[in-house]
Amino acid sequence: MNVRPPLRLARASVFAAVCVLLTSAGHATASGEPLGPGSVLAGFAGVLAFAFVLAGQERSLPVITGGLLGGQFMLHALFTAADTGFGHHGNLPQLVAEPSGGGTGMAAAHLLAAWGSGWWLRRGERGAWRLARQAAKALLRPLLLVLSPPVEAVRHIAVAQDVVVPRAVVVLRHVLVLRGPPKGFRALGFG
Repeated sequence: MNVRPPLRLARASVFAAVCVLLTSAGHATASGEPLGPGSVLAGFAGVLAFAFVLAGQERSLPVITGGLLGGQFMLHALFTAADTGFGHHGNLPQLVAEPSGGGTGMAAAHLLAAWGSGWWLRRGERGAWRLARQAAKALLRPLLLVLSPPVEAVRHIAVAQDVVVPRAVVVLRHVLVLRGPPKGFRALGFG
């Protein structure tokens, strides 16, 4: 099931917001200084573009968590570069290879944040797709019934009045035996 662009943009926006909020909150806490709105908006735009490309179908927990880790890594590099100034540390690859402060603790914080938020986003992803599938079924079922060809009328067989009917048949006379859909009922794939 492909997602139409408005829903795709909404899903990508949620992913980008979670990724940017986690990374910017962690970065501001670790550095002790607030981030500039320009770097936060630039990070959000970059993550949003990346997430929009991947938001075309349901994603698994490893893909979501991996995307969050990659996004946090790139946002960390962007925010660190914005804090120190792009010219002070040389080029961006050197800045990413040698981030200022943090080390193992920062990597562990990024892993924990990515895993926790990835798990949370995956639960929402699964619920949203389940609702979308149920809504599609609810909308398509009446449409299939309307579009299927009309069913032939059931013919009653008249029994002559002078025929002796055994007692067992008389008891079962009002029992309906339904062994499947009527002939020509194409809505369920029969006929």
